[in-house]
Amino acid sequence: MKRTILVCVTAVAISGSAAWAQDKEQKPAATAEQAPAMDLKAMGPAARKPTNEKQTKKEIQEFFKKQEEIEKKGDFEASLATYDFPIFMVTDDLKGVPESGEYTREAYAAMMKPMFEGMPKDLKVTHKPTISVLSDSLVSVIDDFTMTQGKQKVTGRNTSLLVKRDGQWKWKTMVEAGWGGTPPEGASGGAQTPPEGKK
Repeated sequence: MKRTILVCVTAVAISGSAAWAQDKEQKPAATAEQAPAMDLKAMGPAARKPTNEKQTKKEIQEFFKKQEEIEKKGDFEASLATYDFPIFMVTDDLKGVPESGEYTREAYAAMMKPMFEGMPKDLKVTHKPTISVLSDSLVSVIDDFTMTQGKQKVTGRNTSLLVKRDGQWKWKTMVEAGWGGTPPEGASGGAQTPPEGKK
């Protein structure tokens, strides 16, 4: 009898221990409140703060001066070298319908070369960029531009994203209003970048 009781007690004890162990294993993971906090300073924009914003803005100003020189010379190949292909373009048409597309070097060249080479000799374009430095390799620019030809003078505003690739600033994304229309052959979207967009 004593042996039977001992066996039962032992069985209950073992069963209880197993149940406790199993309960311990099945405990839910720590809640969000208990989980260690993310180190926000080690990721995203906080981790990529500009190290020399003044110098970066100076580089972008020089980049825009270079664009104006390229435009004056009509050097299309030099212009192409200032883009980080594929590039992304956004516009809208005269009815306000947005269009966008990604362009390879070949598609962009096919679309823009005739426009670039057909620019009137007396057309002058000046740029007044407002630069926002996101990081040492990413810059957002709002460009208030002026186009003058003879007695005509037109002003407008574009926005773009520039990236620093292999030590060189290049166009990556351009947003320009009013140039929507039939998508050019070779483009993956409908955006048709303007002559001014050649920069």
